[in-house]
Amino acid sequence: MKPVSEQIFSFSKAGPGTAMPQMSHERCSAKNLSLPEKWLRDAIYNNPEIVIGPCRAADLTDDDWFSVATEFQMPAGKIDVLLVSSQGRLAIVETKLASNSEKRREVLAQALDYLSHLPDAIEKIVSRLPRMDGEPVSDVDDIRDTLAQGDVLVIIACDEVDSRVAKLSRAMLARNFSRQWDLALVDVAIYESKATPPGDHLLVSCLRGALVSEARQTVRVEIAGDKTRVSFDTEPDSGDDCTSSRQRWNEKLYFESLSGRGASPEVRKLAKDLHELGALFPGSVTFNWGTGKKGTMVLKRNGGGLIEVRASGKLRFRPTKFVRALGEAGAVEYQHGLEKLAPSAMSMAYPLVPEGEAARIAASVYKLLREALEKAEREDQSP
Repeated sequence: MKPVSEQIFSFSKAGPGTAMPQMSHERCSAKNLSLPEKWLRDAIYNNPEIVIGPCRAADLTDDDWFSVATEFQMPAGKIDVLLVSSQGRLAIVETKLASNSEKRREVLAQALDYLSHLPDAIEKIVSRLPRMDGEPVSDVDDIRDTLAQGDVLVIIACDEVDSRVAKLSRAMLARNFSRQWDLALVDVAIYESKATPPGDHLLVSCLRGALVSEARQTVRVEIAGDKTRVSFDTEPDSGDDCTSSRQRWNEKLYFESLSGRGASPEVRKLAKDLHELGALFPGSVTFNWGTGKKGTMVLKRNGGGLIEVRASGKLRFRPTKFVRALGEAGAVEYQHGLEKLAPSAMSMAYPLVPEGEAARIAASVYKLLREALEKAEREDQSP
């Protein structure tokens, strides 16, 4: 597998006499820098986006992710890094350096061994969940559900991905097709500064391969007397049990599930109104419907999430995304408006508005968000 590039170039945009690009960094290995294997492990634990970013770009996830532990003990060994998403999905991250060729050949089998034992460690995982403002970053029931389905993201991260791992992964997935896990091979390239004096090193992570599980056909055989009828289901029903295996939600399934998942009439109306509102701004507003047992409608502007409407009737917000969506001034105004509507929830780092309060403020949230979107659009169009 070839790297993204062996060199990184820089240039200065200084008007008509702009300098031509010059090589600023050259790819190297952890071994060249005398970095131990735990260096990559600790880097990912401290900033999961190193491996999650490429997975998000490839549509393997759209959740926020949090670090649970390093060296998480399992019967067969220790998981290098264990992550959990805001939607209750777990990720096993195994790190290996290019200099450790023997372990690189074993890394995938090791990760799958951990995967098979992960459900047995549920209580230990729950006890170590990170918290924000005293609340777990993920709903414990969501974690139990995704584990029961085998819905886990397996990530192999190396400073140079071995092509043999990709070949082995296909064979492994074929033998474990009944599970719902996804596999990502992430190349974490290290670049050394060529400046004088030397500057900081760069990390450039890139997805080198991915194996995504797909929903399997369900074969139904109905026998009545001397007649036999065989049918194939390729999509789950839209009823309450439609998500016994991992569900990739879409607009149709999400809205069908709203009334059966406990959402109040007020929140159902909010979801419908927000969807119609988004259609007014097709160039900037998009929606994500989530994966997992319960659908979630996330309204985004310019890629920044502004509100999550869960099928359970709860509302969730990601204040760190507001600036990207609305700009600094608009983000401050939107957040202040939410703080007036739901002061207790908005005091959390990752605000969650429970069902009853969500029903009470639904109409006001819609009005606030509509005003924020209209103002942001006007400002973007102004000269």
